[in-house]
Amino acid sequence: MEENIQVSVLIAARNEEANIERCLQALYEQHFPHQQIEILIGDDQSTDNTAQIILEFIADKPQFRYFLIEQEVAGLKAKANVLAQLAHHARGRYFLYCDADITVPADWVTNILKHFTPQVGIVVGVTRMQSTGYFSDLQSLEWMFIMGGVRFLALFKIPVTGMGNNMAVTAEAYRQIGGYERIGFSIVEDYALFITIVRSGYRFVQAFEEGILARSEPVPTYGELMKQRKRWTVGAMKLAWPLRLFSFITALLLPALVVMAFWYPEESLRIAINHYLHLTFAAGVIVVALRQWDLLKVVPVFWFYTMGNFTCMLVNYYLPSPTVWKGRQFSHAN
Repeated sequence: MEENIQVSVLIAARNEEANIERCLQALYEQHFPHQQIEILIGDDQSTDNTAQIILEFIADKPQFRYFLIEQEVAGLKAKANVLAQLAHHARGRYFLYCDADITVPADWVTNILKHFTPQVGIVVGVTRMQSTGYFSDLQSLEWMFIMGGVRFLALFKIPVTGMGNNMAVTAEAYRQIGGYERIGFSIVEDYALFITIVRSGYRFVQAFEEGILARSEPVPTYGELMKQRKRWTVGAMKLAWPLRLFSFITALLLPALVVMAFWYPEESLRIAINHYLHLTFAAGVIVVALRQWDLLKVVPVFWFYTMGNFTCMLVNYYLPSPTVWKGRQFSHAN
């Protein structure tokens, strides 16, 4: 019965025929009473076999519901539009979000819910990549490293961002802020929802633990990675100015050290070594904390990967090209 629904999982899917069944299977296998959970999938006008795969999978599973999203509401687009419309159908006390290319551990729902108190309006999890080689493992460590920083700041009650592929909000908080319709469209819809809920007076939790660790499909090429990170940088530019300043400093550190090496080679090398040791130690701590032992092998080279990435992301952000997301183009203003 509807009054027994405690949890609504909201998934926006667009052209995910390669991933969606694994996502749905992981949600079906949750150690949570089936009569208390519903999984709502919003099909964002997929042009591949996503819809057929979903409908075949859920045919004998009443806790799953499929919605074809064909119209835009309140000026919303893409994922924000899908999630806004799914929320109107959601009956749970808690809205949990994951992406269509995500697989979650069997106790994901239970482990997220334990972080909610009457004051907490939003809980943010942590995600890594499925391991397909060194490139995917470096992406994993990068995601975990960034969220480790978010976790550190959360200890001091400093809000940074949400994570749309692993996040939960109370239905009360979502409706109190007016949902995505009142927030308006953003290509970083997870950040927009997170910061709006926090600014409305709700507390937040950054749940940095293995039991909530989700796995996403890795970006296959560096070119695709930069397209993804262009959208990330759009979100970073919306952060509080101290965090934006820190991002700029980090992105400019590597080129600054290269330039400095021409005049002060020993000092440049000393700064680089110290920074390498501190960042590498922090990366190692994060791997151990989340028990992702397979990632230990990429810890020694993580400094080179992440410092180069930060610089490339900043340059890529300022290139005169649109942000591309799920086959659609958006401007920086979004």
